Amino acid sequence: MLVRVRAASFLLPSTREEIAATIVKIGRLTSLCYEENNANMSETDVLGAVENNSEQIVSLLQELVQINTVNPYAGDADPGGEAAGQEYLAEKLEPLATDLHWLEVPQDIYTRSGVIGPAQRDFSGRPVLVTEFDFGGDGPTVVLNAHMDTVGADNMEIEPFSGEIRDGKLWGRGASDDKEGLSTIYGAIKSLLDSRAQLAGKIIFHSTIDEEANGSGAGALACLDAGYVGDSAIIVDGSTGSIAVGCNGCLTADVFVQGQEGHAARGKGISALEKALVVKTQIDEFAANLAARYPDCRVNIGIFEAGTIPAVIPGQARMSLSIVYPAAEAASSRESGTGWNGTLLRREFEESIAAACHRDDWLAEHPPTVQWVKDLIPFDQPLSLPLAEDLSRAYAEVTGNKIGVEQVTAWTESAYYQVLADMATVNFAPGQPGQPHGPREYVDIETVLDYTKTLTLYLYRALSVS
Repeated sequence: MLVRVRAASFLLPSTREEIAATIVKIGRLTSLCYEENNANMSETDVLGAVENNSEQIVSLLQELVQINTVNPYAGDADPGGEAAGQEYLAEKLEPLATDLHWLEVPQDIYTRSGVIGPAQRDFSGRPVLVTEFDFGGDGPTVVLNAHMDTVGADNMEIEPFSGEIRDGKLWGRGASDDKEGLSTIYGAIKSLLDSRAQLAGKIIFHSTIDEEANGSGAGALACLDAGYVGDSAIIVDGSTGSIAVGCNGCLTADVFVQGQEGHAARGKGISALEKALVVKTQIDEFAANLAARYPDCRVNIGIFEAGTIPAVIPGQARMSLSIVYPAAEAASSRESGTGWNGTLLRREFEESIAAACHRDDWLAEHPPTVQWVKDLIPFDQPLSLPLAEDLSRAYAEVTGNKIGVEQVTAWTESAYYQVLADMATVNFAPGQPGQPHGPREYVDIETVLDYTKTLTLYLYRALSVS
């Protein structure tokens, strides 16, 4: 069972005096949020609070970028992990929040959530931070999500943790994925509280881990598993230009092909590499058939490796690949009784690999094996989703520009919030297109502030006491 805790190493009040001070602080904040001043409040005042906080928002973003929170499985020589970033964010949020929770991600989180995720990942020392802002009254609960971990930084062309501000941009790893999301949420919440608007309902902020580096949203699943859910969810992760109301799913598989090692000079042996090429031909056929059905769904072999040294005939080969699939496939799987996932497509792929054995006597006696690493589920909502329409309207009023609403091809952990927790869910974030994971990653500061204003305006309208 997952226990909600504030671990001793993470800001736990250790004396009665500290506990009493915390209670007083919460009472003061609650009183502040209930002040009867809404008659004099306007949306202009709320947006003005964002302007007043703009330097703090940019400063928080800069300082987050300066903290190495590279996912431990990203492949860097010295990945920072998420803990230091989470502690820093907690220090900023604790004076504002009515409650703060540290979650340890259960090692079996994927199994208990009913999804396939990477096995044998260690989540110790990688806390999830959940903060609650309870305004009381009969209002909705809005969940906000962004992730703390980043991809690797060893091969960047700029100093990855400088947080340099230049030409209206902030540079560094995570600037566009997803520390701009964390900063946008922080700025919106702080501005709402500073405006002293009378609000009803609750905001729950999930700062999650293990979204990157072949992760499968373990931190988000832990939040849902612990019951931190609401009426709607806004995932502040992604790039500008659209509001996403759905995404494709993604399968990841390792295909192992056996050969027989031998001395290369004698020419006796069975090359696993050559046999893997036979299997690859079959994978290419599978990919073509999938694309004919779903043009936006692609198969990509990201890793193809075999052998040890040139003098030895390769005894084993591995292909690691991804398969993108649409919500229609998940619906078919559910109708078959196997759940909302890619089960039927997994079976189709395994049958395709088995067909390669009919082409080759060696493969017939030594069939390849398929190991499923991930099944990241898709989700699908109407383009006319009220949450998306309300956000779109707020964005247009803040920026003077329209923003599209669409289904996106890449996977996002928004799917968990919609499918597993039955919340209306969108992705809406100020990441710079083409910059996430890039060698010279940056984010446009003005865009971050525009998105912060938009989120603040939306939350004010959703939670305001009329």
